Amino acid sequence: MKRRVIVRCCALLLMVLGCNSQISKQEVALLEQPNIIFIYTDDWGYGDLGCYGNTEVKTPNIDQLAKEGKRFTQFHNSSGVCSPSRASILTGHFPARHNIHGTFENNVLNTERGMPNWLDEKTPFLLPRMMQNLGYITAHFGKWDLGKLPDGDSSTPKPKDYGYDEASVWNGNGPIWKGEEDTLWVQNSSKLVIDEAIDFILRKKNQKPLFINLWMKDPHRPLIPSDEQKKVYDGFSKEKETYYAVLSEADKHIGRLMKVLEELHLRENTILIFSSDNGPANYDVAKTAGSTAGLRGRMLDTFQGGINVPFIISWPGHVKQGAVDSTSVLSGVDILPTFCELGGMEELPEAYQADGESFASVFENRTFNRTKPLFWDWRFSVPTEDQNDTHWVANAVRYGDWKLLVDEENKRQELYHLTEDRFEQHNLADKNEYMTKKLSEKLQQWKETLPYYTQKVPL
Repeated sequence: MKRRVIVRCCALLLMVLGCNSQISKQEVALLEQPNIIFIYTDDWGYGDLGCYGNTEVKTPNIDQLAKEGKRFTQFHNSSGVCSPSRASILTGHFPARHNIHGTFENNVLNTERGMPNWLDEKTPFLLPRMMQNLGYITAHFGKWDLGKLPDGDSSTPKPKDYGYDEASVWNGNGPIWKGEEDTLWVQNSSKLVIDEAIDFILRKKNQKPLFINLWMKDPHRPLIPSDEQKKVYDGFSKEKETYYAVLSEADKHIGRLMKVLEELHLRENTILIFSSDNGPANYDVAKTAGSTAGLRGRMLDTFQGGINVPFIISWPGHVKQGAVDSTSVLSGVDILPTFCELGGMEELPEAYQADGESFASVFENRTFNRTKPLFWDWRFSVPTEDQNDTHWVANAVRYGDWKLLVDEENKRQELYHLTEDRFEQHNLADKNEYMTKKLSEKLQQWKETLPYYTQKVPL
């Protein structure tokens, strides 16, 4: 990146001018490589933030993050559910390449679903390991969901086996928190995960650049906010009072993290990113209180409401403040190549076959022009003739502005031009047979590259 070249030249100039006694090679590296903190929430819908148009919920700190940086309207996860989305972040692959198409459960159910019991820790190229190779100290705090205990195998790999120097997780193998059976933990999960991140930053800030995956539980169920947390939403429906209180509690602690970075004078050299693993849940209080801002579908769906989520980047002095990018089409599979480029990698390893593309250009205030299609694979589709139902989709592909969704037998097809029809209301499959055929062929070619695509399994 242009900035990296400039910083390197400035550091070399300091050395040439005789300042090498004050600036070490390690300090030069710290100047060149920004800290990267990726806040990845759980089931946080596209319309669940003030900066994305929700006039009821109070999220002042995340809204401030958007004011200080840029928010995107077209970031897509690789699935409408947790584990596959998270697998794509670590691998840069569509999760179907690893036979991960649902949430990891116990070994029996994983086998019935045709899934492994965890993301293979021996996968040659994984994001945290690649960041380590770039000189980063790596950490994972919060939800894991890439192979879990206690229902799973006790030999489940730990996050450190994937390339993390430090980790504290739930829905994974140690070190772990008590988890969802503990009401006090549920009420304070956002505080606890931010506490871990802040402690890590305080201990490691003057060593190497930091890469932190900060994967928060909220607003995934169970939602049990305290009376104090709910107080600000007195007068709202019970569902909104509960759901909004959890969002605001998470926002409060994200604000604490932002404040600590400022106090430590780390903010200018830290990239902060906020997003979510899928759309809002379609059960419990989130069913009525969680918002997609009108996007069709929700969690478990391949329509936009299930996969199109908030995405905010902030890097003071680099990313233009208060910008909105409605053009760049981004995906979870792009995270690995993007973070690697931001961390200093000139080119991805030749042996690594990326499904994603680096969108590091958006950190230089340019748009990102996607060249590769995006694919989705959902093996728990439910056939129906109901035109308003969203659970029938087995596969989907997006190419340019066009998105095609098909059922398991490729008999039902829906084609949308997302630039003109963001809410997927006008099916053009019959009116544009050329594009329907073109995308159908791309989808079929992609499916033929997958290691396993023969068995439909129950949800």
